[in-house]
Amino acid sequence: MKCALRWSVVLLLATTLVAQTATKKPVRKAAAAAQPAVTAQDVQALRDALASQQRQIQQLQQSLQQTNQNLQQSQQQLQQAQSAATDAQQKAASVEAADSQQKDTVVKLSSDMADVKTTLTNTAVNTQEDQKRFSALEGAVGHLKMSGDLRLRFEPFFGGGPANGAAPQDRFRERYRLRFNINTKIDNDFAVGLSLASGDLGDPVSTNSTETGFYTRKPIAIDKAFGTYTPHGLKPFSVTAGKFGYTWLRTEMVWDNDLNPEGASEQLSWNFKNKFINHFAVIGFETPFFEVSGGPDSYMTGAQVQTGWDFGRRIKFTADAGYYDFANADTIAQNQGQIPADGFATQGITNLGGGNFGFSASALSNNFGVIGTGASAKRFFASKFGILDTIARLDFDTGLKRWPVYALFDFAQNTRACSNLSTFGAAGVALPTCDPRQRHAYWGELQAGQTKNKGDLRLGYTFMRIERDSVLSAFNFSDLRQPTNVIEHRVEAYYQLYPHVQIGTTGLIGRQIVNGQSPTLERWLKRWQFDTIYSF
Repeated sequence: MKCALRWSVVLLLATTLVAQTATKKPVRKAAAAAQPAVTAQDVQALRDALASQQRQIQQLQQSLQQTNQNLQQSQQQLQQAQSAATDAQQKAASVEAADSQQKDTVVKLSSDMADVKTTLTNTAVNTQEDQKRFSALEGAVGHLKMSGDLRLRFEPFFGGGPANGAAPQDRFRERYRLRFNINTKIDNDFAVGLSLASGDLGDPVSTNSTETGFYTRKPIAIDKAFGTYTPHGLKPFSVTAGKFGYTWLRTEMVWDNDLNPEGASEQLSWNFKNKFINHFAVIGFETPFFEVSGGPDSYMTGAQVQTGWDFGRRIKFTADAGYYDFANADTIAQNQGQIPADGFATQGITNLGGGNFGFSASALSNNFGVIGTGASAKRFFASKFGILDTIARLDFDTGLKRWPVYALFDFAQNTRACSNLSTFGAAGVALPTCDPRQRHAYWGELQAGQTKNKGDLRLGYTFMRIERDSVLSAFNFSDLRQPTNVIEHRVEAYYQLYPHVQIGTTGLIGRQIVNGQSPTLERWLKRWQFDTIYSF
């Protein structure tokens, strides 16, 4: 094809030249008679004709090259199409073979599915019940809120003891506290909680475990187990029962932080926005602390009225008043210091820590006496206990987010001090010492700062004066020089080192009031607590 095209072009050019020559020959012959020679114009015309023919040849050559390129591309595409057709034929053969195999598989699967369907039909009811139970368990676990903390403490003691005697030996001890909490809201009306904590099983006012006892294992016990009912149809009302945290506002002057009462508590509470009185609540509680099969039980009943006051954008005021009535409290005196099987072991009537600081039992805590002799001897308090507790608190917004400030004052009075002396008179024994004027307790506290976020700092100071029969020594602040008949100063500094790690120190400096005698008869006992607290 290429050769034919080329020869066609040559013949076309030759024909054109012959035609042009044949046309001009007559002119030349006619002119020969008139002009004897070829003119310059004839030469120039011939040149122009040759140049035009040369351009036509070049255009034809370019067209020929383009045609050759198109032909080559067409040949390549044809080869690719042939290769693709071959691949398609091979794939079609493979698919046909696979289809045949799949048909056999489908037949077998259909048979197997029929068997499975029969089995599932037979067990459907049981499976649905299991799924319901699992869904209920999954929903309950999903609502669980778990938290806890571990506190490591180094605690040295310095000083103390009679001023006119040898000072007791300095003491150094290490302790830890471990707590784990689980809380869940069952529905809009009911919630339950459980807490586990370390500590001596016979001590209701401490969750500390001392690192002693020849590496023996330390106990973990139920610290809280309670349920709360808050009916959605009566939102101000709630009732809590079991072993629960305090539902009323209090300080450690009367109730230790680690104690969790048992029984029930009811509450009616209202909050008012943008009102001068922004909170009002009435709380009642009934808490048995010693139940026996024969004889009267021992319990505490009481109530508290709470009020909140808005004194402006930066000042809030809280004023609360409560009353705690202890019935048959003598069982506390008769069971203190005993093994848990016989009651509970607390400090107060027996010497602090077993006589570590050189004081006799008669110099400590609430006044008491003994009725009977030998195995039948029993201890009885000189006072009964009906404690009026009033608390006032002022909160100040300083304008600095990390530095809120509050001041708190707590005053308590035992309205039944020395009212149990008739018990000794009826038994015909000598009356124990009891001063009805020693019935008051005072607590003043100032705190600045907080420990919520990393870098926060909290500083605090507390002054305490607790007279001998003002409160029950079995249940108040366990870290005092002694529970009652004591003056104590407390300084605190805590720093939030990391979001879940806190370090701090507390200093407790106290001595006995030593009624009617010079306060210099006793040295100040200085007790320091260096804490590292991990929360999770």
